Amino acid sequence: MNKIGKSIIPLMIVVFFVTLPVHAVGVKKIAQTGMKWLSIPVGARATALGGAYTAVVNDASAVFWNPAGIALSEGNHAFLCQNNWIADITINAGALTYNAGNLGVFGASFTAVDWGTLHGTRRASNAIGFEETGDFSPTDYAVGISYARSISDQFAFGGQIKYLHEKLGSTLEGTLDAPKDYTAEMSLVALDFGTIYYTGFRDLRFGMSVQNFSQEKEYRAESFPLPLTFKFGMAMNISELLTDMPDHSVTISVDAIHPRDYTERLHLGCEYSFRDMLFLRGGYKTNYDEEDIAFGGGFVFNVGNMGVGFDYSYIQFKNFDAVHMFSFDFKF
Repeated sequence: MNKIGKSIIPLMIVVFFVTLPVHAVGVKKIAQTGMKWLSIPVGARATALGGAYTAVVNDASAVFWNPAGIALSEGNHAFLCQNNWIADITINAGALTYNAGNLGVFGASFTAVDWGTLHGTRRASNAIGFEETGDFSPTDYAVGISYARSISDQFAFGGQIKYLHEKLGSTLEGTLDAPKDYTAEMSLVALDFGTIYYTGFRDLRFGMSVQNFSQEKEYRAESFPLPLTFKFGMAMNISELLTDMPDHSVTISVDAIHPRDYTERLHLGCEYSFRDMLFLRGGYKTNYDEEDIAFGGGFVFNVGNMGVGFDYSYIQFKNFDAVHMFSFDFKF
């Protein structure tokens, strides 16, 4: 495994940076993907760390960030999250993992987007102005099945296959004499893949993930890809280097992000833990038009034989109200 690990990490780094376009600096790639709701983050712990979570993941929420992380979770987990996003958009998500021992860890997940009620309009028949078409509510959801396994104490891999469905609503098109009902609806399958590698130096580890890999989907006369994203991260408990206080730990994490529809980004996170029971977190994102600072916290307690974790995050926006996110993790 040592030989495998030594060859995998340089390969991960090379693959990531080779994918970065040489003309990325100063160029904003926007409006190039569909189903952008897949880019909305899930999980209060991850978002409180500014999204620097690729190498930190170790619970059921890993299926939304780096599926290799569920291989590092002990026991079975159930994860629930509600994300009150900007513009009154609500994301409800959940995941369930089952640890099958030497066979690996199996998981299932869902994500549902509530856009609220929107008011539809279309170009008026006289080509002057617009006319109302009534209220409608778009529907978006995803269900996934995941698998992960630890090859050794140092290396784990995982993947997820997702079924995605989107219905944007119906409208009338054509001429007044021959109107035709058109429904904007589509479904497709996407894949996620990730790895985590512990270097052997303290708990320094590297993580890599590829999210939303799929074929392009045609909408009307044009086709579009999903928001394919490459992530490379690293994390380490730096308190082991500074002092010998087993009740306290400070983990620093960094993620380099290469999205299909934007220029490269950097996410930074810090998590303080007291006896693995009380947590304080903070994060910062670079190269975002709206987001930058995030913070939050959480705690873990036992109810009988079940461990219950509660997490909260606050995400600051420049021109929108702040986002509050809550999530629960149940270990059994």
